[in-house]
Amino acid sequence: MFKEKEENLILKLPFGFRDILPVEAHERREIEDMLRAEFTGWGYGEVKTPVIEYTKNISAGAGADWKDKLISFFDNDGNIVSLRTDMTVPIARLAGMRLKKDMLPARFFYFANSFRQSDIQKGAKRVVNQAGLELIGPEGMPSDIEALNILMNILSKLGINDFRIAAGNMQFIEGTAGWLGLDSREAASLKSMLLKRDMVAMGQLLSGKDEAKKELFFELIKPSSDMEKLKGLCEFSGDKKMISGFNYIAEIYNICESAGFKGQLIIDLGIVRNFGYYSGLIFEAYAPGITELLGSGGSYDGLVKKFGLNVPGTGFALDVDILHRALKSSDIFSSNLKKKALIIAEPAECRNALLLAGKLRKTGTIVELLFGSYKSISEICRLRKASSAYVADFKNNEAEVFQFSNDYKESSTRKAKLFEK
Repeated sequence: MFKEKEENLILKLPFGFRDILPVEAHERREIEDMLRAEFTGWGYGEVKTPVIEYTKNISAGAGADWKDKLISFFDNDGNIVSLRTDMTVPIARLAGMRLKKDMLPARFFYFANSFRQSDIQKGAKRVVNQAGLELIGPEGMPSDIEALNILMNILSKLGINDFRIAAGNMQFIEGTAGWLGLDSREAASLKSMLLKRDMVAMGQLLSGKDEAKKELFFELIKPSSDMEKLKGLCEFSGDKKMISGFNYIAEIYNICESAGFKGQLIIDLGIVRNFGYYSGLIFEAYAPGITELLGSGGSYDGLVKKFGLNVPGTGFALDVDILHRALKSSDIFSSNLKKKALIIAEPAECRNALLLAGKLRKTGTIVELLFGSYKSISEICRLRKASSAYVADFKNNEAEVFQFSNDYKESSTRKAKLFEK
């Protein structure tokens, strides 16, 4: 009988992608539930957009090096399409196509995967699980203040008490390029160097320029909370665009402090984002012990206009992967831990184990059945994120109940009846 030759499957994922197992998926859902509650509390509604957009549309906001970021291919009709690189451009496209002036302001939030090309040598992830919002329509400071306050509320409620938000302004960056006497090519190079925080390259770029301005520039782009010092440096520059850009951020800083976020907002006039649509406020969120950004955002004036509706927008996106990592040392998931129990029984006692599980579930307990014997009850509970275990002896109608602390280093045991006779 002919036997089809078995193919050797590729037992790995394409670089930049990964699997998510149940415990992490559950914890991420808990994070998303907390974010959803905050978003809806401010009047935002959830939207979904296609994972694929026309490449021409996606490239409208991806920046100068958009070809290096997109994962693209040909559709059946011959058009070039790309996986979305973020959610701001698709939502701007949605707003431009679907909204009318009398529907504004529009408040949208989302949970979505975005996809970005990465050099295999760098090993960077190519899928970014994002949660964020976009406020379409209102112009100016109220929108920026709203987005920042929602972001800071979220980080506070998640228990990331030492977070920092660094705020800058694209208007300041544009003013700086002119003040330094840079041509368009040099200005683009400066933005790229600021993005990478390449101080050496910036020093080389500015060599031969006004030495006093060069020194002042390097002072201005240092992150700081010393408003008086930064104000004095900006005024000393004499450039109206730089001064105006700083004054805008300074007012936002003062309003956020009055809203209860004193010390958590810092000024970083050297911030540049790697998407080309930002036009005003830009900001980044950091957490202690995490080198990557928790999230970022800002305002954009011309992006929605490209799709038919001339209105500004402001938004931000959080990286759920990195947010989850930042919460690993917190006790935010402990309430879920307390709800889960294991029932450990012999396979022949499947019927009774099901009855016991049903009894426990009526009390709101999450119950997982395990059959067989285990050397270490604490280890199996730790691996399965359960706070208790019932080692059942149905013949004697009792169980040895193990109860564990959050770190699984302490436990208590007791005997319990299984069923009332």
